[in-house]
Amino acid sequence: MSKIKNTFLNMPRRRFLQTMGGAGATAFGLGACAMPGGFRTSGQDLIDPPVEKSHDGLLDTRVTAQYGSYQLGGKDVYLRSYNGNPCGNTLDFKAGDTVRLKLVNNLPFEPFSDVCIVEPGQENTPRSFNATNMHVHGLHVSPKSPADNILLTVNTGEDYQYEYNIPPNHPPGTYFYHAHVHGSTAIQVASGMAGCIIVRGDLDEIPEIKAAKERVLMIQTQRFDDNGRCESFGILNNEDKTFINGQDKPTIRIKKGEVQRWRIVNASHMMPFDLRIESFRYTTSMPMTLLCRDGNPLPHTTEIEHLQMVAGNRADVLVKGFDPGTYFLSGGDSSGIIATVIVEDDAVPDMSLYAGPLPQVPELTPIAESEVTYGRRLEFGFAYGEQPKFTINDEPFSCETPWRIPLNSVEEWEVYNHTAYPHPFHIHVNPFQVISGGNVAPGTWMDTLEFPAFERIKFRTRFLDFTGTFVFHCHNLMHEDMGMMQAVEVFDPKA
Repeated sequence: MSKIKNTFLNMPRRRFLQTMGGAGATAFGLGACAMPGGFRTSGQDLIDPPVEKSHDGLLDTRVTAQYGSYQLGGKDVYLRSYNGNPCGNTLDFKAGDTVRLKLVNNLPFEPFSDVCIVEPGQENTPRSFNATNMHVHGLHVSPKSPADNILLTVNTGEDYQYEYNIPPNHPPGTYFYHAHVHGSTAIQVASGMAGCIIVRGDLDEIPEIKAAKERVLMIQTQRFDDNGRCESFGILNNEDKTFINGQDKPTIRIKKGEVQRWRIVNASHMMPFDLRIESFRYTTSMPMTLLCRDGNPLPHTTEIEHLQMVAGNRADVLVKGFDPGTYFLSGGDSSGIIATVIVEDDAVPDMSLYAGPLPQVPELTPIAESEVTYGRRLEFGFAYGEQPKFTINDEPFSCETPWRIPLNSVEEWEVYNHTAYPHPFHIHVNPFQVISGGNVAPGTWMDTLEFPAFERIKFRTRFLDFTGTFVFHCHNLMHEDMGMMQAVEVFDPKA
């Protein structure tokens, strides 16, 4: 991912003109906006997705996979969706709560049996675009049914009752949910089948943080053809617009002296972003205060000028309105401007921008080398052939060859990217502590990490709480559908 000092000074002229073309003083942000009761073509201001909150320790919700008709960037589209909207509702609950999520598949009929039962020759190929399921990305919950089992399939006309018991010590922060049937993951997420998850805990009770207005920024890269459809795997690799909450370049307003907490989700099927709040008037960026990476609170707040996020990453940041004026949220060279940020001159009583230590979760204490019980070296690769495959240790995904790991193991993995493609590495269920690589500070806890071409990452992780089968994979979901995924089976050796 490129590092830039000033997006506008380094942006190719053609990209700059595409980004700014036709955008007068009132044209930024025209697009589809999240509105209770449906969608409409809207004006500038960012509209957060509807929120569903838990009550008395329970969040009971229903998510319907269906085609939705709405506008994206002024274009009429007809795309696979959750509840007929560009992105799903935000699910907001506390550590220790129970979440019951009924997934209903109302997509058109398409024959499909099982992720692990595939016609010969169809293994690790894009297929079965109307079969679906649910993955709660980043949540530390059981991989067994009825929880985060991504090997089950919900076919057309079926529903499935998921139930997640959120541990009382779960890290507070931002997560998300999305479709995850192997073979259809990329096309469904690239259509918009994703929604934000908020887990609340002690961090949210810090007075300065609690007082901040919260904004959800679901960054997505819906892909569709001239007819507004996404029916071909081939169009997923096209460069195109970036949307936030289903809006094209929305406006985020902050009053002078106000502090906002942005919950940012990179829900793209493949795109990385290098987020920076910049101004035409200045060569410096508006600073952000980083609280959490991938839902995991940092030991201490960190002031940053830009934030690199690969597909699947999340971040919680505080933003304060200092100097009134118009700024721009840039996603980096590949995406240009993705939102306008206006600091309004109508001042509010000056709010404190929190800087200090953050509550820590005991399970995220540093992993010393002496704690490691096993080490692994693995390679991400690519196999040429009639049906090219992305591989892990020279093999594409198979349900028949899970890695067996004993419960209570602590492992150190060194992963080498043997390809010319960058790969966002993501593992389900258990976060990991970065030792080196990935363009983050060593010691940071993540569940998704940048993995540049021909480079290595090293991390340590604990397998303490849950048995069952889950996966790690490339979160460029096109690569995952084409084989870059590996199953892991954690078992209790005493059972």
